[in-house]
Amino acid sequence: MNVILRLRREQLDKYRTIAGVTTEQQLADRMGFHQGTMNKVLNGRHAPSARFIGALLQAFNGVPFDDLWEIVVQDASADVNAVANGAA
Repeated sequence: MNVILRLRREQLDKYRTIAGVTTEQQLADRMGFHQGTMNKVLNGRHAPSARFIGALLQAFNGVPFDDLWEIVVQDASADVNAVANGAA
């Protein structure tokens, strides 16, 4: 079984709109991260660190964790089947 943390992009977009945060740079500045790091995490090329997760929640006045993140449990046999079927 694999467990991954997935950003709820639609929710993030909603909070960004409400807060008037229109660019990744503005969001990075609010969080204290470099824009490049922000881009890599938002586009799934890097896993978010605990510091990143906390900073993102605080960037929007401490929104609840579940508003921006979801925990996804993947069955390991599904991963094996995907590899066996050439899907991964």
